[in-house]
Amino acid sequence: MKKLIFIFSFISLVVVSSNAQDEFFSAPDYSQIKRNVKESASSYYFPKLMEKYIAGDEKMTFEEGRHLYFGFIYQPQYMPIDTSSYNAQLAQVLSRKSFSPTDYANILEYSNALLLEDPFNLRALNAKLLVYAQLDNTEEYKKVAQQRHIVQNAIVSTGDGMSDKTPFFVIKVAHEYDILPFLGYNFGGSDKVISRKKINYLTLGDNQFGVERVYFNIAPVIDHVSSRGGGKM
Repeated sequence: MKKLIFIFSFISLVVVSSNAQDEFFSAPDYSQIKRNVKESASSYYFPKLMEKYIAGDEKMTFEEGRHLYFGFIYQPQYMPIDTSSYNAQLAQVLSRKSFSPTDYANILEYSNALLLEDPFNLRALNAKLLVYAQLDNTEEYKKVAQQRHIVQNAIVSTGDGMSDKTPFFVIKVAHEYDILPFLGYNFGGSDKVISRKKINYLTLGDNQFGVERVYFNIAPVIDHVSSRGGGKM
């Protein structure tokens, strides 16, 4: 079974990244990433990476994407907890069976507001793609699709999610749920945090791989919450 998942994930990586490393996956080296994104002379200097990301730069490399995503935890605006009211507003509009021009405008407004807080919010990126596809806005669609590609690629490059020893690494709990459809899964209704290992696993609905749960490393989230005296993740 693990072999099947390995092949599936490998195919996903090959499709989404032409710059993949020789090894199949590797956990982020947070210490090295921190040094690189803070060094203005580095090719991984965070402001430079964010500029490329916002532009939907198709030349952004695999390693640049990893530095961007994981390097965000060292930025002042990093907030791993979902607090924005726009989450509920976006969900409400998206739940409708059909959309009006006003709905499209609202979806973009709510999505952009969420992305200001969390530039890697996959729900918001997917919502924008829905609108741009319906409006035949090819230029904006390509840009947002590249942004989603960068986020997904960074996450799936870190593990296979099959155990607490080879988890996917994420910088926000919400990203766990948002990456599941890309992996071919649906949330099964339960999640559990293994605090001592800084791991969170989600149970899965029935799937073609027979996988019951997926594991995520949420060290940045736990560290952030712990440094502020604890609280809800």
